[in-house]
Amino acid sequence: MQKMPKPICLRTPAKPNEVDFALKLLKTASFILVTFSQTCFCLAGLAITINDADEMLIENRYKQAEDAYRELLETDESGDVSAGLAVALAKQSYPAKIQEAEKVLKEARQKFSENPNVIAAGGYVSFVHSRSVASPAKRDLYLEAAESLCKRAIKANPEIVIAQQTLGLVKLAQDEIEEAIEPFRIAAKLAENPVNLTLLAQALLRSDPKNEEAEQLINKAIGIKADYYPAHLQKATILLQKGKAEDAFSELHNIPELNRTPDWHLVEGDVLKKQGDGPAALAAWRESIRLDPRSPEPYKRMAEYHTNRGDGELAIGELHDALEILPNDMLLHSQVAELALRQDKLDVAESEYRTILDAQPEDPQALLGLSRVYYRKARRDGQYPPGWQKLLDQLQNVVTEQSVKGQLLKDGTKNLQESIELSEAEKALTQKRFRDAKQHFSTVINNHKDNAFELLTLGDQAFNDGDLASAEQAFTLAKEIPEVASRAEQGLSKITSQKNEAERQTKLGDATEKMPEVAADHFKQALIADPECPSAFFGLYSLSARSNDPDQAISYANYFLEAAPDDNPLRQEVESNVVKLKKQIGKQKHK
Repeated sequence: MQKMPKPICLRTPAKPNEVDFALKLLKTASFILVTFSQTCFCLAGLAITINDADEMLIENRYKQAEDAYRELLETDESGDVSAGLAVALAKQSYPAKIQEAEKVLKEARQKFSENPNVIAAGGYVSFVHSRSVASPAKRDLYLEAAESLCKRAIKANPEIVIAQQTLGLVKLAQDEIEEAIEPFRIAAKLAENPVNLTLLAQALLRSDPKNEEAEQLINKAIGIKADYYPAHLQKATILLQKGKAEDAFSELHNIPELNRTPDWHLVEGDVLKKQGDGPAALAAWRESIRLDPRSPEPYKRMAEYHTNRGDGELAIGELHDALEILPNDMLLHSQVAELALRQDKLDVAESEYRTILDAQPEDPQALLGLSRVYYRKARRDGQYPPGWQKLLDQLQNVVTEQSVKGQLLKDGTKNLQESIELSEAEKALTQKRFRDAKQHFSTVINNHKDNAFELLTLGDQAFNDGDLASAEQAFTLAKEIPEVASRAEQGLSKITSQKNEAERQTKLGDATEKMPEVAADHFKQALIADPECPSAFFGLYSLSARSNDPDQAISYANYFLEAAPDDNPLRQEVESNVVKLKKQIGKQKHK
């Protein structure tokens, strides 16, 4: 029986200046290929085995490791030497080296196609290559190849650390954070070193910035290797999340300049923003883009910054700049669409959702987003756009099918559920079910009560949807966050202005009740200012009742009962009159 190859095992960190976005963390990883033989050769007068070559790789002496593996290549009987050579070449990051690594692996696959180490090394090299191509389409192909190879290697041997680690990094690069956590966790269990601990912490923090386990992992990583700078970068992120901006700044600037990666500038921008220096924050994020133009994160930060300042056009512009670099990044298209929808830019939102659906016809988030655009247009235009029912039927079929299959939706079940809540809120508003709308909005708002960006955008969305009460809830929570307090005050001021205008128009309607057409126009103007104004609905109800139009009167009465608080003194009167009106209609039909 053929002896099963031992797994590639990650043990010690590489030089921090190799760090670069998702790849940076993989490039910091060094791993050892456990050998099957005691083959040795003479190099520089010393007898060196494959274990010695592995140690060179561990110590980041990539060129020396490459030379050692080359000498051992002729005696490679398992494929482990080929795998080691490929990784040593790829870790040097030069395009020519990466191409040679692919050639070495191609030959190794012909001889040792079932060796899991060879397969795992192929996944690693594919991931590295994904960072060197300009075409987004080619990048995606390399990432898909890396994922496929890593999963194949893991199936053969789950203890191949480099395969687990690479799979996690592929998921990070694809912005599928939840799916990255599990392989990182396995890698950390197999080899508890600073690299694996930091990778896992990074994924946990991207999933939940307040994750307590992440802080424990980072402290452990720094305890193992005090000068492992990627861990210090994550520690700065943790400190910032705790509101300790000055400590985060110090932690960040203790990292030597040679080790300041694109992510370093990204976090620096976050710290500067927290300290109130917006222009410096923008400069830091732009430097991150210069160093890694393929990362969407700085653009998201700048979009958030402009949104918090009330500059929706600039925010959408930043994300469109990102899309010029990554035109096939559907997650970015989705973010532009969502931001445009919350800014009431319905045509932009519709265009982005349709772009996603052209590429992914059954994407549930895009189908749901487009349905929300339709609901908003229905409220604005008074009728649903053509095809809206077909769209909803398609969405229902897709969600049901994926739920039955147990598939995890691309953007995560939490995000999908929030989108559904917002869609239901807008649908309820269209149907004047104001209480249901408030409940749906409130659920999402409370999920983000500490997130300034989300609170402001939710406030804008509720305001544009005409739910001033929900908008007030979001802006009031945002007001407690110093960095956006002034922007929240502006939102609350807009709400006050709308309510004052609704009250003014209602008083004019009351004053002109003897001229029903004039009064009705004032009441309707009040509802344009505040679509949930109880007194305006009551005025229209009263006019309809006096004009002997019971059907219309009942509609306005029901809208009043939906909009008015429970302690409104007119509720009992209206409820009693609705019963009488319904009896009146029944008698008319009976006749």
